[in-house]
Amino acid sequence: MLEKRKSEHLHINLEQDVSFPDLTTGLEDYIFVHNALPELALADVDLATTFLGKRLRVPLLISSMTGGTPEAQRINYHLAEGAQVAGMAMGLGSLRAALETPGLRSTASLAVRSTASLAVADTFRIRHLAPDILLFANLGAAQLNAGFSLDECRRAVELVEADALILHLNPLQEALLVDGNTDWRGC
Repeated sequence: MLEKRKSEHLHINLEQDVSFPDLTTGLEDYIFVHNALPELALADVDLATTFLGKRLRVPLLISSMTGGTPEAQRINYHLAEGAQVAGMAMGLGSLRAALETPGLRSTASLAVRSTASLAVADTFRIRHLAPDILLFANLGAAQLNAGFSLDECRRAVELVEADALILHLNPLQEALLVDGNTDWRGC
């Protein structure tokens, strides 16, 4: 069921009009002062920073995107390669699909987990393509109310060799899903 939903998310974005013609960035509310002689050399501008012990060449994050389907794996691979080249951080899509696949929610070692569960988890595994980036695993905060514990949080990080965990909040999306997680109390 989760794999089907993940695939639907991709196809909706690829095949349907998801634009918001009246949505703006908010930048139209700002006017930037033109400086024709900035008294600097662009080559001296350094956007690099260190965050969570990882050096980023630019302070940008490819935000949590996708996973859980073969087509999502291809997307994650391309995003990881781009993040590695650009020196930016990347967040993976929710690892709930990987953790809820039979065999991965248990504490069994990877060696005895089923091929099906490894296939779902593999759609998120990009570390081999981006060994130097700051990588975030991701789970929905609502999963903490649905039985996920600190063990699952750690497992998500370990599963993809991430540096940290993001807990995403998306109550509107979950409320609109037929089987969404709609108990956000105590998150």
